Amino acid sequence: MDVRQTANQQKYDFTASVYDIIAFLMSLGQVKRIYHEVAQALDHASTTIVELGCGPASVTPYLLETVGSSSQIIGIDFSKKMIKIANQKKVNNGWENVEFECMDIYDFPGNKKADIVIFCLALTAIPNATRALQKAISILKPGGQLIIADSFPLHSRWWHPFTNFYISVKSLVVGAKPTKDVLNFIEKNMVDIKAKEMVGGIYTVITARKW
Repeated sequence: MDVRQTANQQKYDFTASVYDIIAFLMSLGQVKRIYHEVAQALDHASTTIVELGCGPASVTPYLLETVGSSSQIIGIDFSKKMIKIANQKKVNNGWENVEFECMDIYDFPGNKKADIVIFCLALTAIPNATRALQKAISILKPGGQLIIADSFPLHSRWWHPFTNFYISVKSLVVGAKPTKDVLNFIEKNMVDIKAKEMVGGIYTVITARKW
């Protein structure tokens, strides 16, 4: 395991109350644009949406703006404090079609299938991103949609060395491991793949579908 990913539940519990501030700073103030992009990528015909590593429900309001009450949204996180904050937001905002559960993503029941699975600023913080992707695919229904927003090293533009340097520095703060393995895995195992760079390539929003 990469030393940056040796985080535990206590660390995430400790940072839960300031998660949104950290995300704002690390994204150079662009985190709301990223959440909006994730929500706009949603397949509007979906009925069940699962967000793995949902944190304190930061992206949930944006998802609801897109799907309203027509879909069930399930957020999963292993931090009790993150889920506590998420559930408080649920109560405060009256999100009747939203459910938050504290569990490891690998404990998500195999008999619960989703139309969409989302990793929003979470995947590269999970040790063994490939295994996490395999779990996500196992949750998806055939033809289901995977949406990922995260930081990955890029090499196609002249400015990418600069963004890659920032991504590396940022990863030390947020406890992530930027890796090309995610893109390689998706290319080999999914179809209808699309990628959009954001914040100069510091973030990439990926959408793909299960075979």
